[in-house]
Amino acid sequence: MRRQSRMNRPIQGGRGGVAGTFGSIIGFPGRMLGRAGMTLRTLLDTFSSGRRLTRDLLLGIPAVIALVGFVGATAMGNARQSTNAQKYWASGLRQLQEDRPEAARLLLTKALLGENINRNEVVFSLARSYEQSNEMARAGELMQSLAPLDSTGYPAAHRFLAIRTAEQVAVTKQAPNLKEWFWHLSHADQTDSSDLEKSWGFYYLVGGDLEKSAEHFRSAAEEHPELWLQVAELEARMNNMDAVRATLATARRQLERQFVRNPGDTRNRLLYATSLFYMGQLPDAERLLKEGLAQEDNESFRKLLAAVFIRMFDTEYAAKGIQDSFKYLVVALDYDRDCQPALTRLVEVSRSSAEKLEESRKTMRQMIADGNGSAMAHFTLGSLEWLAGKPGLAQLNMKQAVALDPNLVVVANNLAYLMAQSESADLEAALHLADQAVQAEPENPDYLDTRAMIYLKKQDYPSAAIDYQKALERSQQPGPIQLQLAKIYDQLGDKETAEQFRRKARENGSIADPEQADKNPSGE
Repeated sequence: MRRQSRMNRPIQGGRGGVAGTFGSIIGFPGRMLGRAGMTLRTLLDTFSSGRRLTRDLLLGIPAVIALVGFVGATAMGNARQSTNAQKYWASGLRQLQEDRPEAARLLLTKALLGENINRNEVVFSLARSYEQSNEMARAGELMQSLAPLDSTGYPAAHRFLAIRTAEQVAVTKQAPNLKEWFWHLSHADQTDSSDLEKSWGFYYLVGGDLEKSAEHFRSAAEEHPELWLQVAELEARMNNMDAVRATLATARRQLERQFVRNPGDTRNRLLYATSLFYMGQLPDAERLLKEGLAQEDNESFRKLLAAVFIRMFDTEYAAKGIQDSFKYLVVALDYDRDCQPALTRLVEVSRSSAEKLEESRKTMRQMIADGNGSAMAHFTLGSLEWLAGKPGLAQLNMKQAVALDPNLVVVANNLAYLMAQSESADLEAALHLADQAVQAEPENPDYLDTRAMIYLKKQDYPSAAIDYQKALERSQQPGPIQLQLAKIYDQLGDKETAEQFRRKARENGSIADPEQADKNPSGE
């Protein structure tokens, strides 16, 4: 049986939960009033007994008056306290609406000291104040205390946790605990809200029920039109292409309307361009994204533009061959230098045949002669020259590329990695590219790691050990590198050092059992 943690206990009135923090303060007037009542009864008994002297009775009158005054003052104090609690709560809510979470938190905490308020609602507002301050862990703790997994709890808190889980799934792409998620979804309020419908959509998507997922996303898309793109993707996975075309048309129409209402909004522009991309309206998508880049250098615009040009390449290559299409790969890499689809096409097309490679080299020379002598153009030609067995020309173009743009080395590193991982890997060409990256940034652990991997595949263990050791000194994730060093020292015959590296790799979570670690140094 799961033990209920402190953060999962429900917040209740009286002396439990959050209210318990203030229970002794709030209960004090009540206890005093009870004791005063007992004193009053004693005095009244004295009046009625007739056994006291008149002088004694007269002396008791001031005490009665004082007691009545105390009771009245206490009642007035409680009334003021209740009124103040309501005022603090209302003021706290106003501060939340005005995006002032720290001020809201102070007022809401004061409200919890009073009476005649809905404590669940106040604590819920307090959790929202932490959310506004981006203190999500604290917000989550308060929400979980309001919405435990073993009771109905406060419906608004269940809604908060259900929506937050969906947002995390959308970002991380990792499956949460579906049972807990379902509990919050099932006990949430505002069941017809678009945000909760979207959360149900992600829940069924993770659970693998594509039809129910699409159904909920359609409901949510009425207020979140970008979800029509998600619906289209689900319909494509269900192989309903007629529905995909209709849904994409709806997405384009609604996202265009949203963009026209507020063309200055970056997100609106990106979503509308995405719908154009999926509809195959590539020139329109290109124009929209370039207009956006003229206003701001946005990474998302660049990545989508790269995707646009890759699709242009695929279309032109299928219809007219490499000569008319190769330029699109170069432009795609200009916009997104980490674009692996473009890098993969570059290698695959050029290595598919000697004729294709020669045609690619010729096309790149023509592009440069026509005035497109960008860093990426020289880098591409250098890569092709190396594949063609022309190391002198390759080095010349690579140097020109890095001279024009020193940041281009990231492309050299990525391409080297891809070439080394292919089935018929050209390790010499990959090593040449990795050398370019390491020479430009000798302290970069990613570049050292790539070159070490290539040395390892070439079974040059001493060189691989040197690069991996340098990378280990600078890396934020030492485990995988330590595991590679363990394999290398096994091959070099130093079993004790290998065991030390393997033990460290296990401590850093790279392997569960050092005895089961793969000791194949080639990485194949």
